[in-house]
This record gives sequence, C-alpha cells and structure tokens, in this order.
Amino acid sequence: MKEFFYRPENAWVGDVIPYYEDQEFKLFYLHGWRENYREGLDNGWHLITTNDFCNYREYGAINVLGGTGHVIKVGLIYHLFYCIFPEGKQLVCHAIGTDLMNWTPIPEDTFSADNEIYEMSDWRDPFVFWNEEDGQYWMLLAAMAKGPSNRKGCVALLTSPDLRKWSYREPLYAPNIHVGAHECPEMFRMGEWWYLVYSNYTDRFATFYRMSRSANGPWITPKFDTFDGRAYYAAKSASDGQKRYLFGWNPTKNDDLFGWNPPKYVGKDYDTWDWGGNLVVHEIIQRPDGTLAVKVPDSVNKAFAVEQPLHLEWITGTWTSSSLEYACESPYAFAASLSQEDLPDRCKVSMEIRFSEHTQGTGIMLRAGRGLDFAYYIALEPQRNRVTFRGPIMQSEDGGKTFPYEVELERPIELLPDQDYKLQIFIDGSICEIYVNGEVAMSARMYDIERGKLGLFVSQGNAQFKQVKVETIRG
Repeated sequence: MKEFFYRPENAWVGDVIPYYEDQEFKLFYLHGWRENYREGLDNGWHLITTNDFCNYREYGAINVLGGTGHVIKVGLIYHLFYCIFPEGKQLVCHAIGTDLMNWTPIPEDTFSADNEIYEMSDWRDPFVFWNEEDGQYWMLLAAMAKGPSNRKGCVALLTSPDLRKWSYREPLYAPNIHVGAHECPEMFRMGEWWYLVYSNYTDRFATFYRMSRSANGPWITPKFDTFDGRAYYAAKSASDGQKRYLFGWNPTKNDDLFGWNPPKYVGKDYDTWDWGGNLVVHEIIQRPDGTLAVKVPDSVNKAFAVEQPLHLEWITGTWTSSSLEYACESPYAFAASLSQEDLPDRCKVSMEIRFSEHTQGTGIMLRAGRGLDFAYYIALEPQRNRVTFRGPIMQSEDGGKTFPYEVELERPIELLPDQDYKLQIFIDGSICEIYVNGEVAMSARMYDIERGKLGLFVSQGNAQFKQVKVETIRG
C-alpha cells in the first residue's frame, strides 16, 4: 500500500525546498536513494506538486545536481540557488531557467566562504529573498562564524543588487549556542513580526525559530522555540498567500546510516534515526503575542473521515461510559481500557481529554496488547508540562536496564487541570504524527509492533475522554 505521507518509490525525501505558484505548491526535495542507488538513476533535486498535501504529482529530477537551496522568480526568470561539495569544499551556485525543470548553471556566479568573517568549513543551504526595507536581495546561509570557541554555528548574511554579485555581511544570527551550522535557514514576515527559521543537529536536534520586530534583529527566543521534536528535521516554509505551511521530513530507522544502532537489539524502534524519510507538512499558526504554533493541515485532517467501529472494555480500574465518552477515577493507581478491535494500519485517532488536579499522567496506547506493556504510549504529563512518546521497551526490564533516556520523545506544552485537550494522531504504517490542541506537534515512528488495539489510560488521577474516534480515509 502506497504511503499517505509522501515518499518516492524505493527512495526517501530529504530536505524540501518549497515554492508556491499557480495555486499549487511546487516542492523540490533532495532525493535520497540510499542503498537503492545504482548507476543511471537521477540524483539531486526532484520535483513534486500538490494542492492538498494528500495527493502528489511527480515530475522527476531537474537537470541540476546539488544540495539544499532556494528558488525565486524575478520577472519571467526563475533563479535557483544551491550548494555543491567538490573535494570536501562547500560552494554556493546559481542557475536560471524559464520553467522549473530545466536550468542553466552560471559557473562564474559560484562562490565560497573565502572572507574574513566566516569559516570555509560550512557554506550551504542558500535562501534568497528581496528585502524591501533594505532595497536589495538578501541571502542567508548555513555557516560557521570565525571565533575563539567551537560554538560558531550561525546564519550568514550576504547582500546583492542583482542576484549575481554578493557582499559578505556580519552574521544575521550568531548566538554561540550550536557547534554545528544553522542548517536550512529561512526568513519570512507575518504581520508585525519577522521570523528566522533554521535546523540544527548539535545541543538539540530540531527545527527552531526566532522572532523580531525587525529583519535586522535582535532575535528573540520564545519559550517554546521548536516546531516539532527529534523526528522532524530540515523544515522550511512557504505561503499560498493565506496560510503558511512547514515542510519537513520524518526520518526512518531503516539503514543505520551513521553506524550507531545498538548491536544486540533485534528490532527497529531503538535504532538511530536516518537522514531523510517521509514528507510531513504542518500548518503554521501565529498566536496573538507573535509566537508560532503548528497544527495539522485541514485537508489532511478531512481526508480521514470514515468512522470505524470502536468498543472499549475495562482492563484495570473502574470506568464509566456513555456515547463516545469514557471516564475513570484512579487517584492512586494506573487504570486502562482497550478496544476490542485492532487499529487499522492507516487511520486517525482523535479525542478530547480532561484531567483533574494532581493527575500524574493520562493519554492513549497505540497497537496495545492486553498485558498493557507491549504498546506505544502517548502521555500528557501535567506535572512536567509535556506530552511524551514511549515505546514497548520502556515498559520492560530490559528497557529499564539498558535504555539511557527517560522517554524517547517529548514536547513542551502547558497543561492545566479541568480543561479539554484535543488529541489528533495520524498513523500510516510506521509513521505516527501527533497533534495536541492545534498547537503542538510531535512526529514519531512505530516499527516493532505492527498490529494492536487502541487503549485509554490514566495514571494516579482522574480523566475523561470525549469524542473518541478512529477514522480511515475515504475509498
């Protein structure tokens, strides 16, 4: 069965370069063949288009080879900026075209970080836009600023009047936080705020954002400064003029690309994340205070609309129920219920959860067995203001002895008692996309358990579960 979250046949989606035109998103992306590559296959940038994030049209490879970059149109001419890596160097390149598939490189426009401000080691992922306030083009780059420590990761800034001759400027953002370069940088404006987005793989592994009243900064770090967790990376955004969407990838755990898999583990859930995976799109929401949140795109949510039978039975604790609503009071213990039916391989699970004060945890189990240990747990943890994802090894003695972390994945969210929290979980094979209250997203993978039931649980507290539904795609 073809995956709902886009992935090319026998390959994977890497960094996405989104562009919007003619009422559809043109999504260039780095095509990752991995072990499936063989002589004669097209590499580099490929192009797909969509207007609903559910259906994609494939156009194949464009005729330029290179790493992540950006596309901008000036008049009737498209300009493509990208990076190449000859003999270990990192160079920025420029090509032009009259359509989105055929490009003419301009070799004399290629340049490196050969200046007094930036290191030569990192110089990639160009993003270009016309800055009306400054009256010239700005280029942002993933770079390393020269300095006394290794914390040199920054967003480099260059300016140009014509997209061909670029002047080096001081870094747009150089906080000395990350040892690695600020990858896939971009800027956009919403209302009175400017936003700077970048991804990084040192200190924390995520796509971050900063905000400012000016394109020149200073750049404020919001309380919750990421769009998703560890299993979502290299995300860049584009707007259709009404809404703005974020395009990133949920990585696989198939190939041990970096050689860090635990040698004795026979499954996949606790293997290391690969580079590239499936395309995942979040819609960006701007709050009244200017901070950003993400939600599932409406078209993706509406695609899952065929309600499936659901009958829950009580496994532990005392439960009460009415139509689509379930409640449990268990202030001193763990209590759980399970569906009689197995979850479909592709589905949406949705509900609203309300918990009382002092509740330690509540949430759902995916693909659960009757023993309640062989399951994937998605938990709201009010005492720590977070939503977490735990797999089956965390419920076992082996996990307790060997797994070096408390949880696999977590996302911060303010959780208050006696309020409704809406959960939407989209399952597509091993892919799990979790949204809470239309503001928090958490991407995950589920490999080792392929079938099982839906469960509800409350740990040392009281909880109500309303409008509990399992839905599949029409047709």
